[in-house]
Formats: sequence, C-alpha cells, structure tokens
Amino acid sequence: MKEIQARNMLVVSCMQRAGFTGFGGDGLQAARAPDNATALPAGAWGYLGAEAAAVQGFHPPKRALPRPVAPAAGPAEAYDAARVDCDRQAAERIGSPPGPGAELVGRLFDESIGATGRDARVAAATGEWSICMAAAGFRVDDPAALPERYRAVAEITPGELATARADADCTARSNLAGIWFAVLAGYQRQQIDRNAQALTAQQEAVRAQDAKLTRLVAGGS
Repeated sequence: MKEIQARNMLVVSCMQRAGFTGFGGDGLQAARAPDNATALPAGAWGYLGAEAAAVQGFHPPKRALPRPVAPAAGPAEAYDAARVDCDRQAAERIGSPPGPGAELVGRLFDESIGATGRDARVAAATGEWSICMAAAGFRVDDPAALPERYRAVAEITPGELATARADADCTARSNLAGIWFAVLAGYQRQQIDRNAQALTAQQEAVRAQDAKLTRLVAGGS
C-alpha cells in the first residue's frame, strides 16, 4: 500500500509540473488496505470463510467500479505523453529491492508450496475433506479445482453457494486449512534456516526500500 501511495504522489506531482494542474490522480490505483482472507475465499487448502461461502460462493466480493474522471484540460496527445513519462519517472524513483534476493524468495515460496502439497499430512487431510464433500453430495478430490470451476461463470448460482457451504464445512471438519498452513510454515522455517544469510540480506534491502517509500510519502527526497 505504501508503494502505491508513493507512486500516486509522484505521478500527481509530475503531472501538475507538466502543466496539468487539474490532475488529481484519475486512473491511478487506490491506496487502500488489503482485503481480508474472504476476498479470495479458496485456495490449495480448501474454503476459508463460512460467512463468505453463504453469499459469494467462490467469487471474490463485488466492488463498485470507480467513476471515470475526465482528463485534465489540454490536448489529448500531450496529456497521454505526460502520463507515460510521469509513470516512468515514478517507477524509476521508487525502484525496487535487489532482484536476486526477490527471485530467491519467490523460488523458495514456490518450493514450499510444492512440498506442502506432497506432504502426507496434507494428503490425509485432503482425503478427509474429499470424503466429507462426497457425503454432502459433491464428488471432488482437489479443493483448488472448485474456484477454477465456478469463477469461470459470471453469475453466482444456488448450486455454487451450496458447494461453497459444503466446502467451508468440510474444511473445518477435516482441519485442512489448519494442517496446510502448519505444514507450510514448517517447510518455510527449514528454508529460512538453510538460506539465512541470503534472506537476511534481502530483509535489509526490503527495509531500506520501505524507508525510502516512507520518505517519498512524507514528501522527502
């Protein structure tokens, strides 16, 4: 969220310096706190959130689209060129933590997800979940297959809501989410121990980037 705030501030300032004094941030991503887990209610662990299951199924909650804002006064070509240039300048100013560290974190995360999916404890919990789902009238082996199946359809149907409620119930009964996250955390702790030096360096780079964003949001250099 802080990166979005900094980027928006830099783009607005740049556009106003370019002569578009009425520019107030149209088309920029809103800087708001991330949604909670019910915003994306399903994953490799099964359904997470019985309340959301009852009303949104496997779809993320609907949000009102922002009202379009007219471009600032001035020739369209000049406006578009200024936006492109200001976006570029903001990206260069913000930068990012060193690539190799970020790549390592991404690779380790992918490896931990894969190891978790192959773990016997997760397989056993997934089996219990599948048996529970079958008893409720829904034959499915893979929790992640449900959102893929239903999100391809624009409208939420009664059948989707029924499946989602069963998924939420069976996830709780089998403790699939609890087991999945506990196993994932175990593998990630092992990875942290094995890659402590490189991860510490990346942590320092992220902290430095965060301090830089803080300065930018505060209007500093």
